[in-house]
Amino acid sequence: MLNIQIGLTTWSRHPNLLPTIKTPSLTDYSHIFPVVELDTFFYALKEASVVANWQQQVPSNFKFIVKVPSALTWQQELQPATTFSDLFRDFRQTIVPIVATHQLAGVLMQFPPAFDLTETHLNYLTLARKSLPKLPIFLEFRHRSWYEPQYTQQISQRLQQLQLTLGIIDEPNIGLESVPRLPIVTTPPVSFWRFHGRNAENWAKKGAGSKEGRTLYRYSAVELEQLAAEVRSVATNVTTNYVIFNNNANADAADNALQFSQLLGLNYQRPGGEQLDLF
Repeated sequence: MLNIQIGLTTWSRHPNLLPTIKTPSLTDYSHIFPVVELDTFFYALKEASVVANWQQQVPSNFKFIVKVPSALTWQQELQPATTFSDLFRDFRQTIVPIVATHQLAGVLMQFPPAFDLTETHLNYLTLARKSLPKLPIFLEFRHRSWYEPQYTQQISQRLQQLQLTLGIIDEPNIGLESVPRLPIVTTPPVSFWRFHGRNAENWAKKGAGSKEGRTLYRYSAVELEQLAAEVRSVATNVTTNYVIFNNNANADAADNALQFSQLLGLNYQRPGGEQLDLF
């Protein structure tokens, strides 16, 4: 049986998931989905006790995908007198509880469009691997240079050597500030899929409200069927496959993820066992 695990970004911002509960807890969420992606530490590191508290709310086989602090993906300046190695060390110490219990699905490093294919950036990926030894690392690039056909094989081989998982990303096609959805598997034990939606008009906008606008999208039945076929194809050769829906702006992610689970025969359901109509 294919091992495909579907989840959402965060557990609390999905009003359609549990409409009778005003503020769903992580426990509520874990009754439906087996994995969650969290950006808690993207904004600021917290104590390991925060992670330990998460563990108390979920089953032992529940998984977490955790974003690294923004400075580790070149989206914010390092604090004075702090190095990348220092921040990697502090982050690693924070997630010790879920590493110890094998509940860490992966560490997500989502790079901005300015992080293009250069030797400096390749060397930084080597530093990331050395700084987070043995931990699963998922990469998301947002500059198309990483996917240019003349470099694809070399990049894939480099990531395989470093044991870094190249994310398979679904987003609108708008040129340099977007990437194609290529089913390249650089770590056969695991694949990582991230679905942002396809809002081409808002994807590259900057300023207030731009983040929400990027993920304002609801996948159609045809689009979900196409994605499900691609995930199945990859999953036949990959041990564990994580699929995260990030099209959150209009609360579409939860519905799409539940619909997607039905297409894959996983049949995730809200408490009470009610079935979903696909559309």
